[in-house]
Amino acid sequence: MVTTISAPVTTQSETRAALLAYLDALALAEPFQARLWQLSHLTLSQVSVLRHLRTGSQTAGRLAELAGISAASISRLVDRLEKRGLVSRRRDTDDRRQVEVHLEPAGERLLGEVKVFRGSDLHHAVEAMSPDERRRLTASLTRLVELTRELAARREERS
Repeated sequence: MVTTISAPVTTQSETRAALLAYLDALALAEPFQARLWQLSHLTLSQVSVLRHLRTGSQTAGRLAELAGISAASISRLVDRLEKRGLVSRRRDTDDRRQVEVHLEPAGERLLGEVKVFRGSDLHHAVEAMSPDERRRLTASLTRLVELTRELAARREERS
């Protein structure tokens, strides 16, 4: 008698389907990245960092975590943003070793001006979804990002 286990095969095929759907969705970002660069000379990662700074100043390490990039990458990214006057670095008054990154008014203005999604097919497609579909999409994408970043952090800790 041959016993087959269907769970791993189902999991594998569902994982493959989800990853392929993600790649299709990721391809939708390419025109937005091109438009973003054309309008503001910003990358999606730079916009992500600027958006995270809207909630208040952050250390470079925390920004790296929030944006899902390495410490070396965040340093270079912040350097570029600082040269453009979009962010500034300031030493913590209590702990001079701690440096916080602040969003400057020019960065806030730029975020307000750059509206690459508004009016796009993607924007209209999300609007066409039911409220429940939008909530599930948001929750699923948020969970995907969280899990991926948690796994990356654990891998870095082991290194």
